[in-house]
Amino acid sequence: MSAFAREVQKKFDSAKESKDLISYETTEFILTLAPALGQKANVKKETKDSEEKSSPFLNPNPALVVKELDNHIMLLNKFAVCPNHLLIATKEFKKQTEPILPDELYESFKTIKDFGSSQPTIAFYNCGPNSGASQGHKHIQVIPLNHDHEFQPPLKQLFDEIYDRQIGQIYAINKLPFVHVIIGLDNNILRAAKDQESLTSYLAQMFFGILDAMFQQLRENSLPLDTSYNFLMTQDFMMLVPRSKETATIEHNGRSYELSINSMGFSGSILCKSDEELKALEAQDNLMEILTQVGVPWSPDAEKYDSARQHAETAELI
Repeated sequence: MSAFAREVQKKFDSAKESKDLISYETTEFILTLAPALGQKANVKKETKDSEEKSSPFLNPNPALVVKELDNHIMLLNKFAVCPNHLLIATKEFKKQTEPILPDELYESFKTIKDFGSSQPTIAFYNCGPNSGASQGHKHIQVIPLNHDHEFQPPLKQLFDEIYDRQIGQIYAINKLPFVHVIIGLDNNILRAAKDQESLTSYLAQMFFGILDAMFQQLRENSLPLDTSYNFLMTQDFMMLVPRSKETATIEHNGRSYELSINSMGFSGSILCKSDEELKALEAQDNLMEILTQVGVPWSPDAEKYDSARQHAETAELI
């Protein structure tokens, strides 16, 4: 465990013991029981003034503050769905509908690296009203997934299966039935970036490349360019997924359940608020259909994507 990871763990344990945060053990990676979600305030429909007034990030509980950054503050998530769940929030109030900025890419990636190479870590950003964001104050989340170095999220496995993958090229994964873009990061460039400016420049170049590719896909699927989206980043890749709506509906034993899906859903982790929701999820035949509900199904009229998806075991260059 890195020195940074030990520092975060110590802060987390202290805040948990003092009850300054609420933590729940997860059942497994794919389906996660997180009762804390039911206690979160819903601020999506508030005005900007009321959002700013109610933001917990402007005067944060000191027990949750990990460190001060240049333009951001790093906090433990009060409603932790897993240990050491971090938030990187803007010091001044900015809206969660604003796009991610280069300095935020830098702080997020640096936090991933600070957790250490032996611990898989993912950063994500829920952008827009349909992205699954539960707090209106702009923040990026960073989650160390597991202390076991052999553990990886399912998305990482799919990324690794891309045939003849080339660094810097933008791909779609054929096994995913919804619109998305993913790009591999060059570890040689990342290691060679000795200062903040060069690392920020590289990360921004990669991000704006896939952002342009996502906009192209939105045009291909006749969607507005201001569509909400989810952003995910590991030390190996970046991914963007445009969103059509926030919640998916599932049926079980004659009941309907509405599930709010955020970025983590697209990494393979679906959160639920109760045992009933968890059982309903476990009874579903196809969890990918849930993600397709809230994402954007591939357009049958987008000929080049149809061609790419015919190759079931490869991912084609967009």
